[in-house]
Amino acid sequence: MTVQFYINKFQALKPDKSSGHAKPHKVCLLLAVIEQIEQGLITTNKVNYNDTLKSRFTHYFKQLQQGNDKDTPYLPFYHLQTSGFWHLDVKPEYQQEFSVLKTASNSNISLCVNFAYFDEELFDYLKSPIMRPALKDALIHNLDSLEVQYQRWALSIGKSEKTVKNYVGALKGSISNWLYDAGISKENVLSIGSYAQYSVLASKALQVEEFRAKNSKGNGMYSAALKSYQSFLADVTQVNVKDDIDKILKDENTTTTEKSNLVNTRIGQGAFRDKLIQYWQGCALTRYNKMQFLIASHIKPWASADDKERLDPNNGLLLLANIDKAFDLGYITFTEKGKIVISPYLDDYQVLGISKNMGVNLNHQHQDYLAYHREITYKK
Repeated sequence: MTVQFYINKFQALKPDKSSGHAKPHKVCLLLAVIEQIEQGLITTNKVNYNDTLKSRFTHYFKQLQQGNDKDTPYLPFYHLQTSGFWHLDVKPEYQQEFSVLKTASNSNISLCVNFAYFDEELFDYLKSPIMRPALKDALIHNLDSLEVQYQRWALSIGKSEKTVKNYVGALKGSISNWLYDAGISKENVLSIGSYAQYSVLASKALQVEEFRAKNSKGNGMYSAALKSYQSFLADVTQVNVKDDIDKILKDENTTTTEKSNLVNTRIGQGAFRDKLIQYWQGCALTRYNKMQFLIASHIKPWASADDKERLDPNNGLLLLANIDKAFDLGYITFTEKGKIVISPYLDDYQVLGISKNMGVNLNHQHQDYLAYHREITYKK
């Protein structure tokens, strides 16, 4: 099976919503297991129900629980069997007894089960630092509706509450209705989680006569809403990152070592990030120095740079995640002297911790890259 098959499976776990919200138990257990794979604590396709797993489940559960949710790792350990990719190896002497269980407890999981295991292909994907992030992201789709996630994302990149409310209303109201009337789609636009599917739909929407007429009268608000949701899907699915990695791996003119360096750079790891940490010693803009919160950001975007530029630390800034997002999307840039320039399209930039008094200390080798960013990436 392809990685997309398992991404779809992860997005469709169908968590218990009997309490009025999506309970996070299955997501928390899988995040705990994936963490152990990342850390090398799980090296073979065997997941033991032990204190370490239960402790990490609790760690994630405390972050995601709502209302009267209870810390019960044995329930998802048992009920994930319905997913089709998670299996239990039951001790022979307890197989008959276990087969008639409708639920589980700490005691009968510990007594009856040797270990759990994934489909072999899925386990291989989870071991891959390239594939793993997309699978982790897919899990989060189970916790909230896409509408709620989109609202949170749009606010996080500096859109005002009024703008977000208008976009949401347009996407699930007028735009969805126009597409339905044109015979293009019967779905609420905000229910679409596939970047590829949505991109096709958005392209068709731009050709609908009623859409074009109302969009013109609305000063482009409807097309802005379409583009905003497409950017959200690209972000949460990391579709651009995956496409770039595929191109690297298929390039016959690049050595194995070069491919490794480029892949690590693309996912924000490796020598590129190390060099940025060494140079900047913290966020280039705020000086915040907790490295786990900082992103290795390219000034001249990855897609526009050549291989040398992609690995050049002078083409990089170390930034807090929220500021990195604003810079990457072109909502902020910097003058030749390093003073911040804020796009007129960035609403409520103060919410992101950005102020007009900020600046970065640049060297002359940054200048060509930033000139490109000001001219091409920045939203004027």
